[in-house]
Amino acid sequence: MDDFLVDRVLLAVEQIPAGRVTSYGDIARVVGTGPRQVGGVLSRYGNDAPWWRVTGHDGAMASGLIGRARQHWAEEGIPVNASRTGCRIAACRADQVALKHAYTHALDALLATTGTPLPRIGVPATRALTTVGVGYLEHLLDWSRDELLAVHGVGPRTIELIEDALAEHGWRLRDHPSARE
Repeated sequence: MDDFLVDRVLLAVEQIPAGRVTSYGDIARVVGTGPRQVGGVLSRYGNDAPWWRVTGHDGAMASGLIGRARQHWAEEGIPVNASRTGCRIAACRADQVALKHAYTHALDALLATTGTPLPRIGVPATRALTTVGVGYLEHLLDWSRDELLAVHGVGPRTIELIEDALAEHGWRLRDHPSARE
């Protein structure tokens, strides 16, 4: 599993406020991956993260975790559902816009100290990418080829250089456009 994906999932989970929950799919949309990958990261690496704040889309929690999750939920005031198999997610779902904003801010702070510089793509392309919030190679994981080509100043040769630089890290551009705010 990609170390940077692990870091991004855990960073997103850490942004969920106490007393709130969100679903695997919600975290996946914030990070740019799939819900199963979020679950995989949490099961392998999430012991020190507030994993109990991430549930199924209906608030359900895996049977092996529900007992431990209920203890945390009680401490944080997260209501348990009638079947006691999860929480009442509709009553305590984290604000998704605020979560995305908090994640983006935390990711930018992290990348400011650990980010991978953009490849040598030329001043116009670098300036164009900076204008749309892309300052590090890791930012490009949220972009598709078509989205980048739509940025004035970014052309096919720039895309090739970016794809080569991403590939060196085992990364790639998104296959499909993301929902940009």
